[in-house]
Amino acid sequence: MVLSKSFFEPFRWLYAPQKTAIIFAFRTLLATYIALVIALWMEMDSPRWAIMAVWIVAQNSSRGEVLSKAYWIIVGNITGIIVALCIMGSFPQQPLLFELSVALWVAFCCWVASCTRNFRALGMVMAGYSCAIVLFSSVSDPNDTFMIAMSRGSYFILGILAENFTARLFDLNLHHQAHKKLNEDLQNAVEEAIQSVSKMLDGDAWAVAQSDQLLSTMIGLNNNIEFREQEMKGTGHTGDHARAVLASVSGLLVKATGFSIHLKQIQTDVLNFHYIVPLTQNYLLKLREQLKTGGSLSETLRALNALRWECRQRIADSFYKNLEQYQTTSDDYARRSLNDRILYQSLREILAELEVTLRELSKSRDFNLHDKFRFEVKSNLDFKRAWRNAIRAFFAIALGCFAWEVTGWDRGYLFLAFLCMGCARFCLFENATLACLGWFKGACIAIIVGGFYNFIIMPAVSNLNFLFILMVIPLGVGALAMCVPRLAPVASTYTFFFCYMLGFANEGRVDEISFLNNALAVLMSGVFALASYRLFFPYRARKLRRQMRMKLLRGLHQLAQASSLPLAREWVGFVSESFVVLMRQLNEDRNTTLVKTYRHGSMAVMLIGINIIRLRHMVKHDIMTEDIKDILRVVLRRIAAFDGRRAEYAQHARTVMIAHRAITRFRQREATEKNLAVRVEVSAAISSLILIAYALDKNASFLRIKKH
Repeated sequence: MVLSKSFFEPFRWLYAPQKTAIIFAFRTLLATYIALVIALWMEMDSPRWAIMAVWIVAQNSSRGEVLSKAYWIIVGNITGIIVALCIMGSFPQQPLLFELSVALWVAFCCWVASCTRNFRALGMVMAGYSCAIVLFSSVSDPNDTFMIAMSRGSYFILGILAENFTARLFDLNLHHQAHKKLNEDLQNAVEEAIQSVSKMLDGDAWAVAQSDQLLSTMIGLNNNIEFREQEMKGTGHTGDHARAVLASVSGLLVKATGFSIHLKQIQTDVLNFHYIVPLTQNYLLKLREQLKTGGSLSETLRALNALRWECRQRIADSFYKNLEQYQTTSDDYARRSLNDRILYQSLREILAELEVTLRELSKSRDFNLHDKFRFEVKSNLDFKRAWRNAIRAFFAIALGCFAWEVTGWDRGYLFLAFLCMGCARFCLFENATLACLGWFKGACIAIIVGGFYNFIIMPAVSNLNFLFILMVIPLGVGALAMCVPRLAPVASTYTFFFCYMLGFANEGRVDEISFLNNALAVLMSGVFALASYRLFFPYRARKLRRQMRMKLLRGLHQLAQASSLPLAREWVGFVSESFVVLMRQLNEDRNTTLVKTYRHGSMAVMLIGINIIRLRHMVKHDIMTEDIKDILRVVLRRIAAFDGRRAEYAQHARTVMIAHRAITRFRQREATEKNLAVRVEVSAAISSLILIAYALDKNASFLRIKKH
């Protein structure tokens, strides 16, 4: 039987790995060898922890990520050691309080890790399980706690230093390479955004919602800027300018989405707006070509300003145009003229945001720019998820301690140490059950491969160099698998536990009884963690999607009535993160209608929120008269009452109806208003209300959530 090519394709990562994967595997194996040799030379009591530390920090990513990961692992390790000494010193003879303290500390670390980003979260995770490892390793003799703590801390520091040393051998001209890669990523994001804007100028409504990959990429880039800054230390505030670029790109996409809706609603009822659309599209085409060549943006910015001033001049002209020049009624002209102003103003806002994007992109390109610019991105904390992770970890560890007390198992301390490690790490994942399953699979593979080496290979080998050559195959395969996203959770756990199962030592190999006992402890920790995470707050994609929808709708509810307003970019960032989470939950869903509903619904929430912020700013200002403000307050109150728990059909329809009534009244008021400043504000209010009404009306299925 001839095997088809498709049979071998899933194993391409093994027989035809990428160059970056080969380099990663080589440098990690080299770091493992260095850490092991040093640990054996220094006659440390458990050298395997040194090479385990290498595989904990190893990551096939940018150098900045590895540096950040190493730093926070060391910080977390030191924190965990200090807490371990405090707990053991406080409860040396009170097992109940001792175990309760460990469970509470790990749960607290899970809570904090769930509320932080990037490797700061991993640092808190490390603080949790390093404390547990030290405490449960010294539970038989509390007097040895300090020495065990120093020993474990030394292993982790040795392994991390070995990995960083070998990684630096492959980093040439790191500063400039990092800056170049950052600029390439930013430029790609800007080019894709310009392409989406160009499509929306053609009337392709929701073009940005059709490309959830763009928003996902931007969220990832925003998180990676921190790591690029690690690589570009001493280069000013390039990272701040990069964050400003991404925030401006997000604002550009939102404003372009609003423009496409305006165009769809009123494009057949305008005077002379359409002539400027081809000019803008031609400009965007030239801009994309210029960005690819990497030339100066000064001439481009001048052309952009000319387009902006053209829009502004058209808006001003429409206010003073003589009505008698047109062969139409005054009402007809007033309506068309207002529609023109709405479209010109919407296009002008797009061009203004594009100018900010290009200026910040130009500054981020300047490697020698040393300014004092700061741009912070506010984190959106999910406290509900944090409490769930903390509660799950606490009960899992508490039940594990209870099982240990009942059985009196002599390897129960090892079982609990790895159980704490798993519970702490799982809080970093949205789908903790899936992460736990990957952990369990990796542990099982490590036990099988480790048993083969321990029973068959190790007895015949007496030379360290020869042993390590034999280890290249299992560790090398694990390293290559870590470079494949779908295999990374299993592979990282496998490499970690494989190093543990071999149990390197100067005095000899691990005997069969010890190996089997250790294997049973590792296996039971995985089984117990998997069972616990299926019992306490089990993961359900449908339930998580509903929770994310509720979170978005509660955000709208709060926007309409909160005493303090967030910045527009903060709201866009909040919705974008939720949107990316929703899209991850829908990756495997074949129901294209459902995926489309969630895409459009998320963008609708983003658009409604932006315009709520605009309306509330109008209400606060003194330009509008009180009767106009009262109408806006009514609309805002309806949206405030329209939260996710009570988003029934009647209330949804009433909210849409009130928004349309407000638009009709404002159109009448704008046509008769004598004060030019008030007319401008009323036009802006009409523009925002059109977007709100359209987004509410076209996304009813997303915005109405059933109670049960």
